[in-house]
Amino acid sequence: MALSLGAQGISYLEGQQWEASVSYRYLTAESVFSGDRELTAFRNNPGSEIHSVDLTATYALNTRFSLSLTIPFVHAEHTSNLEHDGVHTHTTSAGGLGDVRLVGNVWLFDPQKHPEQNVAIGVGVKAPTGDHRATDIFYRANGPEIHHVVPATQPGDGGWGVMLELQAYKQLSENTYAYANGFYLISPRNQNGTEFLAPLYGATRYHSVPDQYLARAGLAYLIWPKAGLSLSLGGRIDGIPVHDLIGGSDGFRNPGFSVDIDPGLQVTRGKNTFTLSAPVKVYGEVLASVLDRQSNAAGFGGLADFLIFASYTRRF
Repeated sequence: MALSLGAQGISYLEGQQWEASVSYRYLTAESVFSGDRELTAFRNNPGSEIHSVDLTATYALNTRFSLSLTIPFVHAEHTSNLEHDGVHTHTTSAGGLGDVRLVGNVWLFDPQKHPEQNVAIGVGVKAPTGDHRATDIFYRANGPEIHHVVPATQPGDGGWGVMLELQAYKQLSENTYAYANGFYLISPRNQNGTEFLAPLYGATRYHSVPDQYLARAGLAYLIWPKAGLSLSLGGRIDGIPVHDLIGGSDGFRNPGFSVDIDPGLQVTRGKNTFTLSAPVKVYGEVLASVLDRQSNAAGFGGLADFLIFASYTRRF
């Protein structure tokens, strides 16, 4: 349920109106952290690079209720020596269809009576349509072997999930708006049965199916009303918790969070909207997982240095 900030201010989807969007995300994580401390010994491991494209179709039953279906596609690469022979750096990758999401949204207040502010909540489901057992070649000390790629590279996580979403805005002046949005993914499944190549833990371990969360808030200013150009600046936090709200948390995961400054721009011309944002990390922390604590190990993993989001949306 995307909002458009154009020459006439905030605009909603009308009843029986469709909205289609294509969104691109680029993520790179080149630094390894334990807690909030970078592990400089791992700087020769370039880390992860993820490209994803989301295709979303939204149908408005009326101005307050809508349904959104998102079909994601992903290609991810992970470059490291840790999963190989510990000396030589190699790249593994996976890609394809991700986990499909279907979410229903409702505005709590009638948009026609409350055009200056509103709050929307969404509830939906995430289906395990993405491959969670993708493999590639790992170059071990005794030669090349086929193993499952790391969780961050898997197109899916192998579990059903419940999506909880929130979106809110308030008009502060003629061309200035405050906004907030976010989601929490509840993943009841404990482990997905995918073996993790983890010599650190001294035994075969399995990938966890973790909860995930995201929250954003900031200000948007309609800087050029005739052109439908607005700029935004805010903060963003996203991450994976140590413990899930429902179910176990025993498998391999990299819990932690990243706090970003989140600048962006949006151009709305008629039924078309273009958006671009580039969150940059200002603070991050990798936490010890349940498995880490059981093994008396410190948590460590990569955090995204920056992200790029670009999207095009059209209403019909």
